[in-house]
Amino acid sequence: MYWNNKLGKYKALLTNEELALNLPPTALATKANVEGMLEKYHVVYLKPSNGTGGYGIFKMSLTDAQYRLENGTRLRSFTTFKGMYAAFQKAKRKKVYLVQKGIPLLRYKALPFDLRIMVQRNRQRNWEVTGIVGRLALPNKIVTNYHSGGRPMPAGKLLSPFMTKEEQVAYIESLKELGIKISKHMSGVFPKFMSYGVDVGIDKEMKPWIIEVNTQPDKYIFNALSDKRMFRKIIRYEKFTKLSR
Repeated sequence: MYWNNKLGKYKALLTNEELALNLPPTALATKANVEGMLEKYHVVYLKPSNGTGGYGIFKMSLTDAQYRLENGTRLRSFTTFKGMYAAFQKAKRKKVYLVQKGIPLLRYKALPFDLRIMVQRNRQRNWEVTGIVGRLALPNKIVTNYHSGGRPMPAGKLLSPFMTKEEQVAYIESLKELGIKISKHMSGVFPKFMSYGVDVGIDKEMKPWIIEVNTQPDKYIFNALSDKRMFRKIIRYEKFTKLSR
């Protein structure tokens, strides 16, 4: 049995050998796990296991024996891991946190971005990608989430510095296939959900990493785009899945 939280969903995805290749290493944020992953990867993110919207996320980095802790727009530096971890412990209070390898995200005009893939059941009860939207981080922000100030943008525009239009079509198609594979697998674990929001980060080798899978994805990020076709489709699918229950 897997709990419907970040750790439970990560463990559920990990059981699929193909999808596991796209999962960034993730573990409970014990002191030993955080220190070990920070030493190995130099950048890690700490996320509340039950959090949403990008709230409460911390970034830790290690460069030239200097430890940096970021949260929101606040940046603090420490000379020891012990001091930094103590500050994190105080800020997180009693919440359960996970530590995840930091993915060096692609950047658009020097700002990092990721993608949200919306996957829903269609009238035939099959999984279908109904929308893909980019989320561009605000300056000095460590998260791209819409409710934390991330700017929704067309995926093609964000990918345009890295590939031609023809390459974009093929690449976005591969992301859709990934979203459907994830949804098929997750529906075997959490069968009651009719939609999934798959958050994907892309590194400099153009490898997509599964940052998170949302079982109650926010559809209104798509309404923030000037082109409303995806948003209207998402709403339409949501209505008939409710009626067919």
